[in-house]
Amino acid sequence: MAIKDFINNLINSLLDGSFERMRIINQMNAAFKEYFTSGEFERMCKVSISQGKSEYAHEMSALWFRSGFKITIENDMSLMDSEMKELSQYITENVAFVRQLMALGFDTLVIKGKTTGKSQYYALKHFANLNQYFIK
Repeated sequence: MAIKDFINNLINSLLDGSFERMRIINQMNAAFKEYFTSGEFERMCKVSISQGKSEYAHEMSALWFRSGFKITIENDMSLMDSEMKELSQYITENVAFVRQLMALGFDTLVIKGKTTGKSQYYALKHFANLNQYFIK
């Protein structure tokens, strides 16, 4: 791990109060890298913490500027909206994972192209199947 990554992880864990969020992000980054290098995904993706949308907040949300679970598509040349939607479905259709993200304080899923500026936002609470329990 590079010094820069170590310092970023330390700062993020101090702001979040635990290493759990960073552990999931690091695991997702490793998985996306493996999927890209093996040819399973055509797009290289990177996961990070970002600003969420205040209107997507729920009772377990972290501070709004730390509540976004962002997936950035690094090689976004000729990126189609359908590809972004497919990537979002990869996350939102896994209800257990969505609930885990919510329990960690995330409320917004952000899919974004690195250079194109294309972005899509999703309220995680809409995909958790909680039947309006514990949700504002």
